[in-house]
Amino acid sequence: MTDLELALSYAPILHTDAAETIPVRAVGYTVFRTAAASASFPKRRIEPEADGLVIEYAFYFDYDVEHMYDLEHIWVFVRPDGTLRDAQGSYHGKYLNLLIPGFPGALPPGGRRVHAFCQPGKHAFLASGEMTRLYPGWESCCTHAGGPVLIGNPFQAEWAPGGRDLFSPDARDNRNSIRWLREHLSFTPSLRFQEQPPVSASLLMPWTALFEKIPVWIADECRRLSEFYSEEE
Repeated sequence: MTDLELALSYAPILHTDAAETIPVRAVGYTVFRTAAASASFPKRRIEPEADGLVIEYAFYFDYDVEHMYDLEHIWVFVRPDGTLRDAQGSYHGKYLNLLIPGFPGALPPGGRRVHAFCQPGKHAFLASGEMTRLYPGWESCCTHAGGPVLIGNPFQAEWAPGGRDLFSPDARDNRNSIRWLREHLSFTPSLRFQEQPPVSASLLMPWTALFEKIPVWIADECRRLSEFYSEEE
């Protein structure tokens, strides 16, 4: 299989809150057949088992309820025989197990698509929607949405090529982001989770391609908000 065929074959199934206002924009994939550092999740080294592989899915959202820009991950660990050995999801800079026996995301026999529950507004991935309640302020961060443009890793100077931030919002961009989130993306989470179709080919692209697009999309969104709010002044 090609890397794209593998990414499609094991594409995760997300469960999102019925009131969620921020959809996935794109998903970057990387297939690891040997141990290597993740390019999209700094400080993480991916280690497939012998003759197995790991598929990394980097989910990009234009917004998190607390800032413009959000990047979350799911890792699928595949045995040499093609079955799933493990799956993990990112959780606020860390990562948690998704395949927990007895939890909704656990695989049926022979299954290869992990089910991940997306924290409302924040988009961290969990093995169950009820686990959202573990996060302090899980509801208030959605109802009181608002935040600046985040220059998140791997786009920060510490991690980016050339040692510089790959996008540079100004004070106006940050004000506009805060206002847009408060006025248009704030919502009351329901904790009723709706199963989405598996990640499709229309969303998937190699991580290297998505890495190039995200700074452009951020600049475009900052420009759009500037024009939108200028019309109101």
